[in-house]
Amino acid sequence: MKHLLLIEDDSGRRTVELHTASSSIGRDPRNSIVINSREVSRQHAILLRLSHPDEADHQFRIIDGNFQGMPSKNGLFINGRQRTSHNLCHGDAIMFGARVDARYFAIEESSDVDWLLSGADEAADYMQTLVSTPIEPASTELAIESTIDGSSIARLASFPELFPHPIIEISLKGKLTYLNPAAVEQFPKIQLQKLEHPLLVGVIDAVKTTQQEQFRREITVGDRVNSPVRIFEQALNYIPQSDLIRIYLLDITSRKQAEDTLKALHSQLETEVEQRTQQFNEATNRLKQEEKALLASYATNRALLNAIPDPMFRIDCEGNFVNFKSPKHHTLPFAPESCLHHNLSEILPLPAAKLMQQQISKALETTDIQIIEFQLPRRDSAGSGASERPLDFEARIAVSAPDEVMVIFRDITERKQSEADIRTALQSERELNELKTRFVSMTSHEFRTPLTTILSSAELLEHYSDRWEQAKQLKYLSKIQVATKHMTELLNDVLLINQAEAGKIKFNLQPLVINEFCKDVIEEIQITTTSHQLVLNSSLSDGPLLMDRKLLRHIFTNLLSNAINYSPNGGEILITVVQQNETIVLSVKDSGIGIPEEARETLFESFVRGSNVGSISGTGLGLSIVKQFVDLYEGHIDCQSEVGKGTTFIVTLPILHARELDELDESPLAAGVA
Repeated sequence: MKHLLLIEDDSGRRTVELHTASSSIGRDPRNSIVINSREVSRQHAILLRLSHPDEADHQFRIIDGNFQGMPSKNGLFINGRQRTSHNLCHGDAIMFGARVDARYFAIEESSDVDWLLSGADEAADYMQTLVSTPIEPASTELAIESTIDGSSIARLASFPELFPHPIIEISLKGKLTYLNPAAVEQFPKIQLQKLEHPLLVGVIDAVKTTQQEQFRREITVGDRVNSPVRIFEQALNYIPQSDLIRIYLLDITSRKQAEDTLKALHSQLETEVEQRTQQFNEATNRLKQEEKALLASYATNRALLNAIPDPMFRIDCEGNFVNFKSPKHHTLPFAPESCLHHNLSEILPLPAAKLMQQQISKALETTDIQIIEFQLPRRDSAGSGASERPLDFEARIAVSAPDEVMVIFRDITERKQSEADIRTALQSERELNELKTRFVSMTSHEFRTPLTTILSSAELLEHYSDRWEQAKQLKYLSKIQVATKHMTELLNDVLLINQAEAGKIKFNLQPLVINEFCKDVIEEIQITTTSHQLVLNSSLSDGPLLMDRKLLRHIFTNLLSNAINYSPNGGEILITVVQQNETIVLSVKDSGIGIPEEARETLFESFVRGSNVGSISGTGLGLSIVKQFVDLYEGHIDCQSEVGKGTTFIVTLPILHARELDELDESPLAAGVA
């Protein structure tokens, strides 16, 4: 069956085929169906596709107004009658405002459309007959229109059809009563298999067994052979008034796969850290052995000098070469014998000569061995000239006489190159490993205490509950509950920061009275502490502003929780809310331990905490969550802090004004409202 709209507006006559799940109709170019006429509102009407499990075809409902429930300016007329909504039937005449005509057809053959548009007398008579024949609306439609207005109809009808996730509804007797378009598209066999479909197996028994109106469970679909495995979270809602079970499905396959991948990465990370730690220890031991050899007695050093394969020079306190010992092969860009009776500044580049002179003076002053690194130009194969890439040398300076030192030149170019190669190879791993290491460190630390509490309390209850009074048993049960709640909050923070970084958190703007909102949150937080006093100072009026309550709550509660957590001595926490031009400025000031200057650059990174937190518990996620949400709001956050005196966080958020939705611009915030 084909569904068509024949539209005649200022641009002429055209035919539009209807096939999408829903459409918006209006003169704004962003509508699915654009009507060219000033008589039509920017968003004049909504066209919803309605599907039924027991029917192969579908139908369309037209609703006056936009998705936010605002009606059109000039109304919607069906077959001469003004309507707020109407289930379209073949031949219905539609008028948008007073000038734009349209007609709806549901036909099987394209040739029928050509005949209807041909202008033949028979076709004209047929179309007139369709209009003159009264079409009574369904009883359910009349019942809806008699109890609620058009805006409520639009919101009620659009939700299940537009919802991107599958929605399935069955009766307690096992009859499939409703599928939204997402369910029909993703599970085409469900209408045939019914209760035998993997998603519906055991649903009715589960509802009857749990005797709960709302609960969740996970379902795996697929066998890896004939179809890919997908994991869904089912939210089951039992409606006792109508004995219906409504099932909302969320595909969590990617999340499960990500969890498995993270576990594998953690295991791999631990192995790599262990290997690199072993390598580092081995390298450190080798260096220590070399240092011990150099610090041996003078007689031993004298015996070893002849075995050293590096060039050696005796240099006096003025920097003049006194003597030398040269091996057969060396990489120095000059001949050692040519140095005799010359100064360092005449043989070495000026920076290297100055550095060596300084360390010679220091060695003579302290009698300690001095080690320096410097670069010399590389000689070519002919023995003259220099290449662009210099050689790296290490010079070990040891006192050999009251006014004289022995200097050993060692070519460390290969070692330096190896170190550079290792640093380059590790750099790409380090950024990810640092984050994973912080995560493992944080979780192992934060989970250890509550897990210990749970384990010890459970063991005590297991062995002594029969001897204890009920009050003492409840005390240890309460410890288990508090520890479990702490672990749950930690996991929620990790999931929340993951959602924010993945861009899965969207705006949900609604009118909000900021003063009342702040008071409610402060009352909730105040209950958690007896040593802190939360004081609100607001100059805002009590008028509502268009805000996202959920995002604002995350920002506010995290700032208050941090202020309490990092003020171990208690005291007053001042919350100030003011309006500056077109922004709301929220500040939270405490008298706590403050933030060190070196921690400011990484203040908003995940799992990072200041060096002065000591034994104060925390995950390092709170400020990262706040920063993510402030950025999402296109706002700004600033920090003013002094160690030992306290910290003030200042959040600036833009004010959004409600206005006619058909005049909204294309800004990101306006899109978030829609």
